[in-house]
Amino acid sequence: MSRRNKAKDQVLVASNLSVSDAFSNPLYRTGYGTQAPLEATEYPLTRMTDNYAKLNSMYRSGGILQSVVDIIPNDMIKEWFNLNGEISPEEHADIDRVIRKTLLREKLIDGLKWGRLYGGAAGLILIKGQENSLDQPLELDSIMPNSYKGLMIMDRWQGITPNMGLVTDMSDPDFGLPEYYEISTGDGRVMVAKVHHSRIVRFIGRKLPFLEELAEVYWGESEIEPIYDDIVLYDNIMHNMGNLTFRANLDTMEVQNLDQLFAATSTEQQKRFWNVMHAQSVAKS
Repeated sequence: MSRRNKAKDQVLVASNLSVSDAFSNPLYRTGYGTQAPLEATEYPLTRMTDNYAKLNSMYRSGGILQSVVDIIPNDMIKEWFNLNGEISPEEHADIDRVIRKTLLREKLIDGLKWGRLYGGAAGLILIKGQENSLDQPLELDSIMPNSYKGLMIMDRWQGITPNMGLVTDMSDPDFGLPEYYEISTGDGRVMVAKVHHSRIVRFIGRKLPFLEELAEVYWGESEIEPIYDDIVLYDNIMHNMGNLTFRANLDTMEVQNLDQLFAATSTEQQKRFWNVMHAQSVAKS
């Protein structure tokens, strides 16, 4: 028996043991194999991260979701960074000037936000004079002074697509990730450029297991997807609580001789009275 078949048999045996040893109490309908509500629970694979329109609608209309997406990037960039080492005040001022001119802080916040919202975003490093060599690795020695022009942020639905070829160099920080990215027009029909991965800054949401990462084309999971059910419950509860405020005032109706109405009047008069009460109840609901 091969090692692979032996390992497969061990998995099957372990699976059978886990099933046969599962807790079950048929008398009280609890546990495995019983007709209990808990046993009917399922977790369908929805991959809501792929629902671009829904993520947009939830982000734009929900203050809580905006906080979930925005608060961590804003907090990460708030303190920024301090340069240490042998650097002159003039050089320090030049670096600060480039950061302000290229809006680097704002671009990084955008990349982090859209990565968390959509599960993936990217920043294209813009180097003046290298527009026609985007498919070549970015060499630091080739960057001339004053040639850095900032980051171009694109979310995963904006026209940047990982190429299926992967980085095979184990010394590369992007080992196992796409080697190239294709930038196309907004409708995805025309490819504008093929970009080497060294010129791309990746932003992803939640890291996924390997097979799910493949399903998301090497991006991650939206931060909204894991808390979607909780957000649905919260919104429904809050709206119901808001509706209760309109029913906070108690309505009273005084009817004279109500006892005589039921004791001495005809059935038709009593029916009309109940119809009035029913109509009021319907109008309030």
